[in-house]
Amino acid sequence: MDNLISSIIAVTVFLAFVIGLAISIKSIPFAIIVLLVSIMVLIEFFQSAKEGLKNDVNRKA
Repeated sequence: MDNLISSIIAVTVFLAFVIGLAISIKSIPFAIIVLLVSIMVLIEFFQSAKEGLKNDVNRKA
């Protein structure tokens, strides 16, 4: 559960930083790169969270 909380905080801080950077730079190619990287980060986060929660349930059983 601690890993999930720290992951949520890390993903939130990362997204806030890169989205803010993309807004301040105002470059279309950079915004596209930020969008693609953000999607990859979110996909990885959800896959890792799903696997971690599954492992927690298996440990309790």
